[in-house]
Amino acid sequence: MRNSNKSIFLTFVFILLLSNLVLGAELIVNVDGVDRNMAAEMIESKIFVSTESLESFGLDSQVSGNEITIENEDVEFIFVLDSNQVKVNGLSFTLASKTYSKGNLVYLPLRFILETLNYKIDWSSNTNKVIANKQAETQFPLVIEDGESRYVVEGEAATIVSMAPGVTEKLFALGVGDRIKGRTQYCDYPAEANDIENIGSLYEPNLELILDISPDIVIAESFFKQGILDKLEEAGINTVATSTASNMEDVYDYMLNLGVIVGKEYEARGLVASLKDKVSRVKYILRDITDSEKPSVYYVVGTGQSGEYTAGRNTFISKLLSITGAKNVADDVEGWNYSLEKLIDHDPDYIIGAQFNIETMLNGDNYQVLSAIQNNKYLLVNEDIFSRAAPRAVDEGLKTLIKLFHKDKVKELNF
Repeated sequence: MRNSNKSIFLTFVFILLLSNLVLGAELIVNVDGVDRNMAAEMIESKIFVSTESLESFGLDSQVSGNEITIENEDVEFIFVLDSNQVKVNGLSFTLASKTYSKGNLVYLPLRFILETLNYKIDWSSNTNKVIANKQAETQFPLVIEDGESRYVVEGEAATIVSMAPGVTEKLFALGVGDRIKGRTQYCDYPAEANDIENIGSLYEPNLELILDISPDIVIAESFFKQGILDKLEEAGINTVATSTASNMEDVYDYMLNLGVIVGKEYEARGLVASLKDKVSRVKYILRDITDSEKPSVYYVVGTGQSGEYTAGRNTFISKLLSITGAKNVADDVEGWNYSLEKLIDHDPDYIIGAQFNIETMLNGDNYQVLSAIQNNKYLLVNEDIFSRAAPRAVDEGLKTLIKLFHKDKVKELNF
């Protein structure tokens, strides 16, 4: 997995070093060892380049009305002028920035394009150049390692059984929902997923039904019975069963692996680049928020007589809260188990959770001492958005949290 702290640091350095780029400047981009001059502009830490400059990357461009098409033999981008809308090989995304025109030039977001094209981007402080090196395309067999588990995918999957709601969401986000021939009863998003054959629960799927479907691959995530997967493997069905992502870097890696499995590498890289663009935008607009301005938050996963359960510091939810300029009070534990004593001691500014859990707190005597309950500073959320570690966590989840913690910043999100 990638080192998320290193990635964040490099991104910050990249922004600082580019802060001296002026509007209309010539930017030098070293493309696979060759310097290229590009017409570039810097707007709020993002580099935009003219369509003509993209010829350095083997891309042809065409402007028709408000649509800007740039393409080569493998990929087609269609941007909408003065909009944050873009399509990559027909799959639609939104960005946290808009394309625009200036004089006779049309400017497009450089990082999004390069990352979709599979370039690794760095900044050379010695030469003041953007360094763009094309990375090798992933080839089959694809090896996926998760802890002590190791999975090998031999080729592209045309038929899939999804054994997790998060897997189903991510496959639909890649535009291959029609390849899913079986899904669990909990796979309820998007709505089209409900039309797919129901193979049962996460722990007790209908093995015979899965065997009848005879998919190219079965993909599970966190909650599954190893015995079921072993039987599928014995029947000659390829399986992949990995942990749910615990941070954004894991989400990116997961999406890229799925892209390879379904033969949608460009679309997966475009999706990941769009998510990175939004996360970067959130960090940019919150760059001046001080520690004293960061609200303390408790995300309730379970509560009441069964005990207190929340998202500890090693969870995806905790990382998401951190991105939005909040302090997770449960960062003092790992995992999901918590205590009422700890919750009362921390007395968070906000409490977030599903309706059932929030109502339990509102009606429970033990929670009336909490400031968030007394001051009505709680938020009912669709917990699926935050727990499934899928693109919705960025597209909808980040915006929901920013509205709660930093309402004055919402208009600056641009997505």
